Amino acid sequence: MNLDLDILRIISNDIKPATGKILISEPLLNDAYFARSVVYLVDDKDESYMGLILNNPTDVKLSDVLDGFDHVDFKLYIGGPVEPDVLFYIHTIPDILGADLIADGIYFGGDLDQIRDMSKNGIINKSNIRFFLGSSGWAPGQLNEEISFNSLLVTNCNHEFIFSNADEMWTESLHFVEERYKIWRNFPIDPDLN
Repeated sequence: MNLDLDILRIISNDIKPATGKILISEPLLNDAYFARSVVYLVDDKDESYMGLILNNPTDVKLSDVLDGFDHVDFKLYIGGPVEPDVLFYIHTIPDILGADLIADGIYFGGDLDQIRDMSKNGIINKSNIRFFLGSSGWAPGQLNEEISFNSLLVTNCNHEFIFSNADEMWTESLHFVEERYKIWRNFPIDPDLN
């Protein structure tokens, strides 16, 4: 039996990578960090990009690595292989000092002491902030090359999606792309086991 792998080939949707877009990995991408990943692009300069993997949660809590967050149950996510010891965060709170607007009411970084205080007051919670160890990065031209190799699909998404359930995020991300990619949902993680 011949399997038509053309159904896995990405046909460009002409959406260019940019801050606020997401990258969806193709279903058979064999990479420890990026297999079935959804990456949110948080910065772009001169064709260099920084992103955070949205759907790679750990069993580690923020309170395990940072004092002052014992009152909340924030889960840490692996944002990517770059700077794995650095804490990054995205949120929807415009009043946080030093936070940079990414897109659609989503902010990057900001004053951590203020975030700690706002979380104690219940203003910040799991529905409006996500913490990451490490990030994903691409040197000039590198991301466009990976896209041309059909490893990643660029698309838009909505504000609510960014903070949605990480367990279903890769599958749910396919709602933001053309109908031809919907079949990816049914493709097994390991086709040899099917």
